[in-house]
Amino acid sequence: MNCIIIEDEPAAQSILEHYISKYPDLRRLGTFADAFSAQAFLDSNPVDLIFLDINLPEMSGVSFLRSLVHPPLVIFTTAYPQYAVDGFDLEAVDFLLKPFSFERFSKAVNKAREKQNPRNQPVAPAKLSVKSDKRIYQVAVDDILFVETCGDYVMLYCTSKKLVVHGTLKSWEEKLKGLPFMKIHRTAIVNLQKIDHLEGNLIGVGEHRLPVSEQYRDQLMERMGSNER
Repeated sequence: MNCIIIEDEPAAQSILEHYISKYPDLRRLGTFADAFSAQAFLDSNPVDLIFLDINLPEMSGVSFLRSLVHPPLVIFTTAYPQYAVDGFDLEAVDFLLKPFSFERFSKAVNKAREKQNPRNQPVAPAKLSVKSDKRIYQVAVDDILFVETCGDYVMLYCTSKKLVVHGTLKSWEEKLKGLPFMKIHRTAIVNLQKIDHLEGNLIGVGEHRLPVSEQYRDQLMERMGSNER
């Protein structure tokens, strides 16, 4: 779920960024201190969820949400409980009153997930059909360690086997979209839940060591829940 933060207080920004980093399926695309810079970003980037402060400079969070033609899901954040009515009138997912705990944040995120993927809609597949060496395998998503390019093929590294599959890394990005996977290099996508450690620009996945490009390193650290910079 792609999300952004619109919050003008640095301390509140840091708390939200830290909480979001604990969820592999939450991809924070940016943090903005005002509604206008966020609007410019939304004009050209798909966003599923906004963590939106009500008290913003120049334009309030409520006014900003009312201005959106096709608003994404919104979780309001504020220190003023009197604004809750406005938030729910706009069909916000939830209303977080500062300071809020991680448990309360988690409850709000789960509500957003439920709205995005109601129980009567298909969920992410537990298994993927993969053709390799004239056979079709049923591969459990949880068993995939990482995917690596190899010429016109990709190597699918699983817990108990390695499969050579015709295709591109981009096609596998689409297959794994919405799952706890992330591209870490132009040559590799990794299962975030299988990472043992990050050391410099290398990650450990079992006995394997994979390079991490500089352009992906900060995002990887955030999704791993690290505060190191």
